[in-house]
Amino acid sequence: MTTPYPGQQPPPPYGYPMPPQPPQKSNAGKIIAIGCGGLLVLSLVLFGCGALVLSGSAGSKGGTADAKTPAFPAPAAPTAPSGAPAQPEAPAPAPDKNADVVVTAAPTEYKAGILAQGGDHTSVQVTVVNNNAEEVDVNVFYFEVTTEDGTRKQIELAAAEDQIDTVKLAKGEKVSGTITVKGKVTAKTVHFRNGLLGKTYSAPVK
Repeated sequence: MTTPYPGQQPPPPYGYPMPPQPPQKSNAGKIIAIGCGGLLVLSLVLFGCGALVLSGSAGSKGGTADAKTPAFPAPAAPTAPSGAPAQPEAPAPAPDKNADVVVTAAPTEYKAGILAQGGDHTSVQVTVVNNNAEEVDVNVFYFEVTTEDGTRKQIELAAAEDQIDTVKLAKGEKVSGTITVKGKVTAKTVHFRNGLLGKTYSAPVK
Protein backbone atom coordinates (compact mmCIF):
# COMPACT_ATOMS: atom_id res chain seq x y z
CA MET A 1 0.00 0.00 0.00
CA THR A 2 1.50 3.32 -0.99
CA THR A 3 1.37 6.32 1.24
CA PRO A 4 0.25 9.72 -0.04
CA TYR A 5 3.17 11.27 1.85
CA PRO A 6 6.33 9.79 0.33
CA GLY A 7 9.42 10.30 2.47
CA GLN A 8 7.31 11.34 5.47
CA GLN A 9 5.51 9.53 8.21
CA PRO A 10 1.77 9.13 7.59
CA PRO A 11 -0.41 11.30 9.76
CA PRO A 12 -1.65 9.59 12.85
CA PRO A 13 -5.17 8.55 13.08
CA TYR A 14 -7.61 11.16 13.97
CA GLY A 15 -7.46 12.05 17.56
CA TYR A 16 -3.75 11.20 18.13
CA PRO A 17 -1.04 13.91 18.41
CA MET A 18 1.47 14.46 15.63
CA PRO A 19 4.76 12.70 16.45
CA PRO A 20 7.78 15.03 16.55
CA GLN A 21 9.84 15.29 13.40
CA PRO A 22 13.45 13.94 13.64
CA PRO A 23 15.95 16.77 13.82
CA GLN A 24 17.65 17.58 10.56
CA LYS A 25 21.43 17.31 10.48
CA SER A 26 23.15 20.65 10.23
CA ASN A 27 26.15 21.29 7.93
CA ALA A 28 27.60 23.88 10.30
CA GLY A 29 29.91 21.31 11.93
CA LYS A 30 31.32 20.29 8.57
CA ILE A 31 31.89 23.92 7.66
CA ILE A 32 33.64 24.60 10.97
CA ALA A 33 35.80 21.46 10.64
CA ILE A 34 36.76 22.36 7.07
CA GLY A 35 37.55 25.91 8.15
CA CYS A 36 39.74 24.78 11.03
CA GLY A 37 41.54 22.32 8.80
CA GLY A 38 42.19 25.01 6.22
CA LEU A 39 43.56 27.35 8.87
CA LEU A 40 45.84 24.60 10.16
CA VAL A 41 47.19 23.85 6.69
CA LEU A 42 47.65 27.56 5.98
CA SER A 43 49.52 27.96 9.29
CA LEU A 44 51.82 25.06 8.46
CA VAL A 45 52.53 26.52 5.00
CA LEU A 46 53.29 29.95 6.43
CA PHE A 47 55.50 28.42 9.14
CA GLY A 48 57.45 26.42 6.55
CA CYS A 49 57.96 29.49 4.34
CA GLY A 50 59.16 31.50 7.32
CA ALA A 51 61.62 28.77 8.31
CA LEU A 52 62.99 28.66 4.76
CA VAL A 53 63.44 32.42 4.68
CA LEU A 54 65.15 32.46 8.08
CA SER A 55 67.47 29.57 7.19
CA GLY A 56 68.41 31.23 3.91
CA SER A 57 69.16 34.50 5.69
CA ALA A 58 71.24 32.71 8.33
CA GLY A 59 73.14 30.80 5.66
CA SER A 60 73.85 34.03 3.82
CA LYS A 61 75.16 35.71 6.96
CA GLY A 62 77.17 32.65 7.90
CA GLY A 63 78.79 32.59 4.48
CA THR A 64 79.75 36.20 4.82
CA ALA A 65 81.15 35.68 8.33
CA ASP A 66 83.01 32.52 7.39
CA ALA A 67 84.49 33.91 4.22
CA LYS A 68 88.21 34.36 4.71
CA THR A 69 89.81 37.55 3.56
CA PRO A 70 92.76 36.67 1.32
CA ALA A 71 95.97 37.36 3.23
CA PHE A 72 98.68 39.27 1.40
CA PRO A 73 102.27 38.81 2.57
CA ALA A 74 103.85 41.81 4.26
CA PRO A 75 106.34 43.59 2.05
CA ALA A 76 109.84 42.32 2.62
CA ALA A 77 112.33 44.69 4.16
CA PRO A 78 114.65 46.17 1.55
CA THR A 79 118.00 44.46 1.41
CA ALA A 80 121.24 45.70 0.07
CA PRO A 81 122.00 44.45 -3.47
CA SER A 82 124.54 41.69 -3.81
CA GLY A 83 128.07 43.01 -3.93
CA ALA A 84 127.15 46.33 -2.29
CA PRO A 85 129.79 47.71 0.09
CA ALA A 86 129.30 47.24 3.82
CA GLN A 87 127.77 50.04 5.84
CA PRO A 88 130.42 52.28 7.44
CA GLU A 89 130.72 51.71 11.16
CA ALA A 90 130.72 54.46 13.77
CA PRO A 91 134.17 55.87 14.46
CA ALA A 92 135.94 54.45 17.50
CA PRO A 93 136.32 56.85 20.43
CA ALA A 94 139.73 58.19 21.35
CA PRO A 95 141.61 55.77 23.65
CA ASP A 96 141.37 56.40 27.37
CA LYS A 97 144.90 56.62 28.76
CA ASN A 98 143.61 55.40 32.15
CA ALA A 99 141.96 52.25 30.74
CA ASP A 100 143.31 48.84 31.71
CA VAL A 101 144.58 48.38 28.13
CA VAL A 102 145.32 51.30 25.80
CA VAL A 103 145.56 50.79 22.03
CA THR A 104 146.67 53.51 19.60
CA ALA A 105 146.97 53.28 15.81
CA ALA A 106 148.35 55.43 13.00
CA PRO A 107 148.87 54.93 9.24
CA THR A 108 152.39 54.01 8.19
CA GLU A 109 154.35 53.06 5.10
CA TYR A 110 154.23 49.43 4.06
CA LYS A 111 157.61 47.69 4.09
CA ALA A 112 157.48 44.28 2.47
CA GLY A 113 158.70 41.40 4.59
CA ILE A 114 160.54 38.26 3.54
CA LEU A 115 157.28 36.29 3.27
CA ALA A 116 155.40 38.92 1.27
CA GLN A 117 153.84 37.46 -1.88
CA GLY A 118 153.63 40.69 -3.86
CA GLY A 119 150.61 42.85 -4.59
CA ASP A 120 149.31 45.84 -2.71
CA HIS A 121 149.28 45.94 1.08
CA THR A 122 148.34 48.46 3.75
CA SER A 123 150.15 48.75 7.09
CA VAL A 124 149.10 50.40 10.37
CA GLN A 125 151.45 51.25 13.24
CA VAL A 126 149.94 50.08 16.55
CA THR A 127 150.94 50.39 20.20
CA VAL A 128 149.49 48.35 23.08
CA VAL A 129 149.99 49.53 26.69
CA ASN A 130 149.05 47.38 29.70
CA ASN A 131 147.76 49.33 32.71
CA ASN A 132 146.19 46.25 34.31
CA ALA A 133 147.64 44.02 37.01
CA GLU A 134 147.00 40.97 34.81
CA GLU A 135 149.15 40.16 31.78
CA VAL A 136 148.04 41.17 28.29
CA ASP A 137 148.54 38.61 25.54
CA VAL A 138 149.61 40.29 22.27
CA ASN A 139 149.67 38.40 18.97
CA VAL A 140 149.34 39.61 15.38
CA PHE A 141 146.34 37.25 14.92
CA TYR A 142 144.45 39.11 17.66
CA PHE A 143 144.16 42.23 15.48
CA GLU A 144 141.68 43.25 12.80
CA VAL A 145 141.40 46.35 10.61
CA THR A 146 138.14 48.01 9.54
CA THR A 147 138.41 49.94 6.28
CA GLU A 148 136.68 53.17 5.34
CA ASP A 149 133.77 51.34 3.65
CA GLY A 150 133.10 49.22 6.77
CA THR A 151 134.84 46.01 5.65
CA ARG A 152 136.75 44.06 8.31
CA LYS A 153 140.04 42.62 7.06
CA GLN A 154 142.23 39.92 8.59
CA ILE A 155 145.94 40.46 9.16
CA GLU A 156 148.48 39.09 6.67
CA LEU A 157 151.11 37.12 8.60
CA ALA A 158 154.74 38.32 8.14
CA ALA A 159 153.76 40.53 5.23
CA ALA A 160 155.75 43.46 6.68
CA GLU A 161 159.29 43.45 8.07
CA ASP A 162 158.35 45.48 11.15
CA GLN A 163 155.39 43.35 12.25
CA ILE A 164 154.36 43.62 15.94
CA ASP A 165 155.93 40.98 18.19
CA THR A 166 154.13 38.18 20.00
CA VAL A 167 154.57 39.01 23.68
CA LYS A 168 152.92 39.01 27.10
CA LEU A 169 152.84 42.45 28.67
CA ALA A 170 153.05 42.88 32.44
CA LYS A 171 151.59 45.94 34.12
CA GLY A 172 153.21 49.13 32.81
CA GLU A 173 154.74 47.46 29.75
CA LYS A 174 153.99 48.26 26.11
CA VAL A 175 154.81 47.02 22.62
CA SER A 176 154.73 48.67 19.19
CA GLY A 177 154.86 47.36 15.64
CA THR A 178 152.87 47.14 12.42
CA ILE A 179 149.92 45.11 11.32
CA THR A 180 149.31 44.64 7.61
CA VAL A 181 146.28 43.78 5.48
CA LYS A 182 146.10 42.80 1.85
CA GLY A 183 145.13 45.45 -0.70
CA LYS A 184 145.43 49.21 -1.01
CA VAL A 185 142.78 50.42 1.44
CA THR A 186 142.13 53.26 3.86
CA ALA A 187 142.30 51.87 7.40
CA LYS A 188 139.74 53.47 9.70
CA THR A 189 139.73 51.42 12.95
CA VAL A 190 141.98 48.84 14.59
CA HIS A 191 140.49 46.14 16.87
CA PHE A 192 142.66 44.26 19.38
CA ARG A 193 141.46 41.26 21.42
CA ASN A 194 143.32 40.38 24.62
CA GLY A 195 143.91 36.69 24.02
CA LEU A 196 141.58 34.24 22.30
CA LEU A 197 138.59 34.90 24.57
CA GLY A 198 139.55 38.23 26.13
CA LYS A 199 138.06 41.69 25.90
CA THR A 200 138.29 43.59 22.60
CA TYR A 201 139.66 47.14 22.42
CA SER A 202 139.27 49.49 19.46
CA ALA A 203 141.17 52.60 18.36
CA PRO A 204 140.77 54.99 15.43
CA VAL A 205 143.59 55.13 12.87
CA LYS A 206 144.90 58.69 12.94
